[in-house]
Amino acid sequence: MKKIVIVAGDKSGDIYGGFLSKKLKEKNPLLEIYSFGGKNLANYSRQIIDLTAHSVSGLAEVLSSLKEILNIFNKTLNAIEEIKPDLVILIDFPDFNLRLAKRLNKKYPLFYYVSPQVWAWRKKRIESIKRYVDKMIVIFKFEEDFYRKQGIDALYFGHPLLEIIKGNNLETKKIISFLPGSRKNEIKKHLPLMQGTKKIIEKELSGYRFRLIRPENIEEDFYNKFNHDFEIVSHSYDAIQESKFIITSSGTATVEISILEVPFLIIYRLNSLTWQILKRMVRAKFIGMVNILASKKIVEELLQKEATPQRIAVITLEYVKNEEKYLALKKELGSIKNLLYPAGATEKIAEYICGYLKLDT
Repeated sequence: MKKIVIVAGDKSGDIYGGFLSKKLKEKNPLLEIYSFGGKNLANYSRQIIDLTAHSVSGLAEVLSSLKEILNIFNKTLNAIEEIKPDLVILIDFPDFNLRLAKRLNKKYPLFYYVSPQVWAWRKKRIESIKRYVDKMIVIFKFEEDFYRKQGIDALYFGHPLLEIIKGNNLETKKIISFLPGSRKNEIKKHLPLMQGTKKIIEKELSGYRFRLIRPENIEEDFYNKFNHDFEIVSHSYDAIQESKFIITSSGTATVEISILEVPFLIIYRLNSLTWQILKRMVRAKFIGMVNILASKKIVEELLQKEATPQRIAVITLEYVKNEEKYLALKKELGSIKNLLYPAGATEKIAEYICGYLKLDT
């Protein structure tokens, strides 16, 4: 029986990996899938390590957790060597996964799913991808063109969130939602900003509710360490869709919100040392994927010192109180959604993998 290993260290990768595992199992129930990921992957595979429990972002944060990360890395590498898989699928999480690809050194066929943003920064990673990755499966069409120009075998099937997100056409309510991030160090940076923003906005908006949307990998008790008075709800697409406006950190959440066509703005704060380094390395004009895809600013981005409660509140109120401006942004988000087609990407990826491994489906 064929064996597949899937490695995903962050929330979005775990979502994509879990859905891919589900589709693979539907096509071949006897397929053995081993995972190093989170709860979604665990639902459809034999999970070895919950990598999402150890996910951090930012140079300073990674350095402070380096000993733990190296320990988890070595355990992951040793476990894969014991499994001896017929295919390894690495999902995003590039600092960990590209190092893993190098250490595995072509012992097993290796697919990389969800590309590192080498087109924006750290372009030298392309050499590692050329050397150690057999297939690069991308989730944006422009990435396929980028990699093929570099001589890398890249495949684009569409964006997986188009089939994962099932909107229920819920009526918009008087709700402002906040998504401070899916990693604890992000939440520590963003939650105080969002709390300050809420105090300003609630004075201007009568009858509104203010929600904190909690990803499943973060326990609710963690938020209670902060002085907040948000209504906390678990992450769901219904919770996003019924929001009037959303204030979110950068990341996959911005693509989810765009697909559901809910007006939003992006904030992000990093450790100052990490930010100074990144400013010199990143070539992309924007950090939000919706703006990168549009090649222009559709959604406001407030970064570092620009991300203040006052500035966040002013922009939020501009959209909530100005119906014309609000609907114009909603229309722009609809046009971005069209750039993510075709739908059914994960189904097609699963079919391709089964064909590659010569499995009966």
